[in-house]
Amino acid sequence: MIVCDGFVGNVILKLAESFYSLIRRRKIKDEYFDRFNFENYGGTPVLGVNAPVIIAHGISNATAIKNMIHITLKVTTAGLTEKITQAVHESITS
Repeated sequence: MIVCDGFVGNVILKLAESFYSLIRRRKIKDEYFDRFNFENYGGTPVLGVNAPVIIAHGISNATAIKNMIHITLKVTTAGLTEKITQAVHESITS
């Protein structure tokens, strides 16, 4: 997991997707690069908001949307937004 601002995150994401596309076009099977397939995750949480927000890829297919729903469930049941709010509050009051 990488935590960064939106611009840097988007550049890193696009770079990873480019590597994955290149590997697929060359018909290379590589477990490491399979992790860069956006369909496996479907979306990513946006941090710093008051409620869970998950962003999907613009070309998401049914598999990606299904996996995004699973990620959304994990984020909401883990209480990610509440944990971030609590950590920020604690750092301000400390």
